[in-house]
Amino acid sequence: MQAPLNIMEHFITDIPWTRIVVYLVLSTLVLGNISTYLRKEYALKDGYSRKINHIGIMIITGPTLAFLPDAQLIPAVFIGSVGLIVIYSISALSSTWWVHGIVSGCLRKRDEPSSRFFFFFPLISFNITLVFMALLFPLDIVRIAFFTVAIADGLAEPIGLRYGVTNTYQLRDVIWKTTNTKSLAGSFTVMIFSAITFFVFVAFSYPISSLLMALAVSYGFFIATLEAVSPRGMDNMLILLIATPVAMTLTNLYATLNGGVI
Repeated sequence: MQAPLNIMEHFITDIPWTRIVVYLVLSTLVLGNISTYLRKEYALKDGYSRKINHIGIMIITGPTLAFLPDAQLIPAVFIGSVGLIVIYSISALSSTWWVHGIVSGCLRKRDEPSSRFFFFFPLISFNITLVFMALLFPLDIVRIAFFTVAIADGLAEPIGLRYGVTNTYQLRDVIWKTTNTKSLAGSFTVMIFSAITFFVFVAFSYPISSLLMALAVSYGFFIATLEAVSPRGMDNMLILLIATPVAMTLTNLYATLNGGVI
């Protein structure tokens, strides 16, 4: 009769609680208030402060959670995702400056009067998708898609704001019935860094060749197109959702040609 309890106790003690707590503290209380401070004190554009938070969270995820053993990674992702959403929800409702500072640097003026929605909707949808992808696909493949969002999509907006003023284009948003303004600079950033992310992760396991470079460029072009046509607030979730099976297909193709399958 004690077997289920023993399994549960083993499961709980095997969870890397210290890493999860460090991840949550750094990615919310510390990073959130840094981006809010930079926005207020240096009149930083909200697109920059939001992406400082976006990229920062992904960077913090790397050494704290992303490369845990598989048995620890899935529960850590779930607990970390739930914890992140809960902390941000409390922050959005709080009037205490250092608590509200966790989220205020991420709210964009162009999203008003729905700035909170267009912060929480991408956050929640991405984290739910991350948990499901971690359950359904090999974690090495999920990491490719995760870091595609972290690096490629994370850098697209600030680079687009800086270098994309003269090369913008507009696409119809079929969900919100409006238009989204993109830039060639931002789209090119997504393509290049998506390709680099795919190339680096696959090159850790398989020989480097011109075919791998071609597959990486194809992956990058696909992700850039996907990011461009994604409805507002849905790009992170859609990239993770679609890039995961695409990365698996391309990786398995390359692995097969090199004598193995992931």
